[in-house]
Amino acid sequence: MNVIIASLNTAIERLLLVDKQQPGEVHRLLDDKTLAGGKGVNVARVLTQLQSTLNNAPAPLLVGFLGGATGSLCLELLAQEQLAGRWCDIAGSTRICEVVTEQASPEKASVYNAAGPEIQPEELARLHDMLADEMRQASAVICTGSLAKNLTPDEYGHWISLARKQGILSLLDTHGPALLQSASALPDIIKINRDELRQANVSSGLNLSETWLAQGVRCVIITNGQQPALALTPDGNYEITSPSIDTVSPVGSGDAYCAGIIASLIARPRASWVEHLTFATACGAANAASPTAGLAGNISLFELQRHCTVRTVSPLPRSPDC
Repeated sequence: MNVIIASLNTAIERLLLVDKQQPGEVHRLLDDKTLAGGKGVNVARVLTQLQSTLNNAPAPLLVGFLGGATGSLCLELLAQEQLAGRWCDIAGSTRICEVVTEQASPEKASVYNAAGPEIQPEELARLHDMLADEMRQASAVICTGSLAKNLTPDEYGHWISLARKQGILSLLDTHGPALLQSASALPDIIKINRDELRQANVSSGLNLSETWLAQGVRCVIITNGQQPALALTPDGNYEITSPSIDTVSPVGSGDAYCAGIIASLIARPRASWVEHLTFATACGAANAASPTAGLAGNISLFELQRHCTVRTVSPLPRSPDC
């Protein structure tokens, strides 16, 4: 069984390492890498790594768009990493994004994300046909990242609705209108940044985390950068603090978290939510210890998991700030 991962704004990712970022100056690169990228690809990369670490971890399958010369290059880069996908060929060109990291201050990484190509109605229809076909043998659906141009904000809602009809697990991790509109399809898990949730609460006049749970979402995870994450689960509400690690690059840690919690839920269905959450947190930390998106190879996930701090939170926070 596969985990279907949306890759609706796939990218070529350029990772550039400099001594120090100085606007207006010529920079000599200390290192540079070119990878297939986008949040969906980052999730697939970690799920692939987890297959050799976690018994019964599911296989990832990317479903999305590729186009132009950059799309061809992206397909080659995906093949090099053995990241499987069903790809709809489009007239537009796959975007290129850059991440610039300072050697001495990796937490100050600057990310430059291109908007991505326009998607035509017939291209979207072909992708939906692919999705319906693959959904029949899927164990979960992960909807993550930005949407390419011309896609409506409820696009992920279509994916989540299909997952609900098939009775399979779904996770939503996006922002802005795409989050607000697709959340109404009631994914099993919503992962959201604290600042984004605060803004959404203010604009809607609602405590959205409480509203989503009341409507049928099973778990809401509210991240807060390097600060503890708040998880509202069927077992209770928990504050999870990540273990201390030497950060090399934080880019992609949220994607590693998504991969970790879905892999844990599928591979260990009898485990507690605390176990799922701490495993996901360990995956996020292991990603931060790697220079590229993906798990650092010299760190034990289970050792990191043991060093996570869990605090029970009660009652459910009601402030728009949460």
